[in-house]
Amino acid sequence: MRTELLFPTPIWIDEDCGGVDPKEIADFVYTVEKEDPKGVQASNFGGWQSDSFRDTHIPDPLSKLYQRLMANAYESADSFGFQNYTLKLSNLWMNINRKGNSNNVHTHAGCIMSGVYYAKVPNCCCGELKFLRELKDQCLKEYWGCNENFDRYEHQHNFLEWYVQPRENLMILFPSWLMHSVDASASDDDRISLSFNIHVFSDYYRDNEIYPTRKHNNSQLSLKIN
Repeated sequence: MRTELLFPTPIWIDEDCGGVDPKEIADFVYTVEKEDPKGVQASNFGGWQSDSFRDTHIPDPLSKLYQRLMANAYESADSFGFQNYTLKLSNLWMNINRKGNSNNVHTHAGCIMSGVYYAKVPNCCCGELKFLRELKDQCLKEYWGCNENFDRYEHQHNFLEWYVQPRENLMILFPSWLMHSVDASASDDDRISLSFNIHVFSDYYRDNEIYPTRKHNNSQLSLKIN
């Protein structure tokens, strides 16, 4: 019989971001950390994470990376079936994971696409990016038996998790609702990455002024879409 895999979840991988200088970016990340050593706390367990950069204030050392990630985002969205749309970088932030640092399981709510770029990667054991299946899906499939009823290592449609090995100058994009985490680093060297979120807007909604343009009473941000 033929097996059809329904409703797959894509991720998109740029193996080598040509034109982007990872060393220049890593040096800039260290400069930002020096100016703001406290950073912010989000999904990171240890390590350092910067405040967010917006697309209207991308510093020069990140300009080529920004251009590359937006080009990749449009290519990914096209392959995902989007039509008559506009993408906008929601935010971009920097991460330094050192020995023992990790990131808890999370999603990126409020946007459509997320991603990560690796600027500095140790030779070994620096913590893999891990994507996870919704646990309820696996539970429903195995309700009649136990853990030994399925081979989770040979058949991709039975995987509970899927790993990406970080590599320098590698970029990964994925749907923002996909659960993911970062394993703890066992390396004495730093791993530096930059993460980002992207919104998608319908050209029809924008052109016909369906998107809201008024501020909410409790908001400090304009809802107008340019």
